[in-house]
Amino acid sequence: MLIENLVPWRARPNFRLDALSAVLSGLYVGGIFPFVLFVARDRLHGSGFDLGLMTAAPFVGNLLALPLSHYLGRGNPVRAVAMTLGAARMIMVAASFVHGSSAFAWVVFAVQCLAAIQSPTFAAVVRTIYPLNWIGRLLSYSRVMLAAGMILSTVIAGALMEHINYRWVFLGLAPVGMAAMVIYDRIRLPGQPVRHEGNVVDYVGQAVTLLAEDKAFRWFAFAVFVYGFGNLMSIPVCTMYQVDVLHISSAQIAILNITTQVVWLVSYVLWGRIIDQVSPLKIVLANTILGVVLPLNHVLATRVWMLLPMAVVNGVVAAGIELSYFNSVMYFSTPANSALYQGMHSLLLGLRGCIAPFVGAGMAQWLSSAGYDIRWAFGAGIVLVIAGSWLQWYGLRHPMRGEGAVMSGSGG
Repeated sequence: MLIENLVPWRARPNFRLDALSAVLSGLYVGGIFPFVLFVARDRLHGSGFDLGLMTAAPFVGNLLALPLSHYLGRGNPVRAVAMTLGAARMIMVAASFVHGSSAFAWVVFAVQCLAAIQSPTFAAVVRTIYPLNWIGRLLSYSRVMLAAGMILSTVIAGALMEHINYRWVFLGLAPVGMAAMVIYDRIRLPGQPVRHEGNVVDYVGQAVTLLAEDKAFRWFAFAVFVYGFGNLMSIPVCTMYQVDVLHISSAQIAILNITTQVVWLVSYVLWGRIIDQVSPLKIVLANTILGVVLPLNHVLATRVWMLLPMAVVNGVVAAGIELSYFNSVMYFSTPANSALYQGMHSLLLGLRGCIAPFVGAGMAQWLSSAGYDIRWAFGAGIVLVIAGSWLQWYGLRHPMRGEGAVMSGSGG
C-alpha cells in the first residue's frame, strides 16, 4: 500500500484518521470559505467593515489562542481540537438563516475566530503523534488530502451558487464538516500528553518570555508580523476591487480558487519533501518574497483573467507558508513547550490580523469616497511585504534553539 511506503509504521494508524478527517474537512471548507467574502459583498452588499471583520476573524482567534490553550491543554488535546472545530461548524449553520450583511459577517467572524483558537493545541497533537523529522512530510500529505477535498467542493459549490441560493449549499455541507471531527476525535496519543499546570497568567508570561530568551524566534516573529500586516491589509481590498471594479462572478471566484487549490495541492507535496531537509526559516523567506505578487497583481489587473498569476502564486505560498511557519515553530521548540511557542506565534498573528484588514479596508473606502483609485491602497501592503522579507533574511544569522537546532545544523 502507498501509505506503507510514505508513512513510518508507528504513525500509520493516526495518520489514516488524520488523512480521512482532512478529506472531509476539505469538502466542508472548500464549499464555504472561498465564497464568504464574495457572498457578503455581492449578494448581501456588505460594507468594508464587514469584509474587514471576516478577514480579521481567524486572527482574533489567534489572539485568544494563547490564554485559552492553557485550558484546552488540561485535558485530551485531540478531544479539545475536535470539540472546538465541531462547535465552530455548528455555529456556521446560522449563516444559512441570518439576513443582512452585518449578521452574516458576525456569524462568519464567530466561526473563524473559534476555529483558530485550537491552533496551539493542534500543534501539540502533531508534535506528539509524529516524529519531528517526519512532521513536514506527514503534514503535507494530510494537507494534500485537505486540498483534494477543497478542489472538488469548490468546483461543485461554485457551479451550484450560480443556480441556487448559497444558503442551501452551506447548509448541505454541515454534516460533512461534523463527520470530519468525529473521525479526528479517534486519534490516539502515544503515552500521556503534557498537561498545562498553574494559572493562565503565568502560562502567558512563559510564552512572552520566549521572545526575550530566544533571539532567533524573536526575529522570526517580528519578520512574520511585518510581512503578514502588509499581506492582510490587501485581502479586503482585493475583494472590494474584484467585486466593485472587475465585477467578478461566483463562477470566476471558483475558477481562481480552484487554480490556487490545485497549485496548493502540488506545492504541499514539493514543499513537504524539501522542508524536512532544509531549514524551515529559509522556506519562510522564499515564500514571503513571493507574497508581493498578491497586491502587485491587483495593481496591474484590469480583467478578472489577469488575476490568474496571483491565483497560481497564492497556491505556492499558501502551502509553503503554512508548512514553514508550523515547522519553524516545531524546530524552535521541544515537545514540552511546543504549545507555548505556537501560542506566542498565534498571539502575534492575532495582533496583526485584528488591525491590518481594517486599515486596508478603511484606506480603500477613503480612497473610493475621495474619488481615487482604490488600487493605491495596495502600495502600503507591497512596502510592508518587502520589508518583512528583508527582516526574515536578516534574522537567518541567529541560530535556532530546541531540538530542531540539532537536526538542522543550528538552523543551517
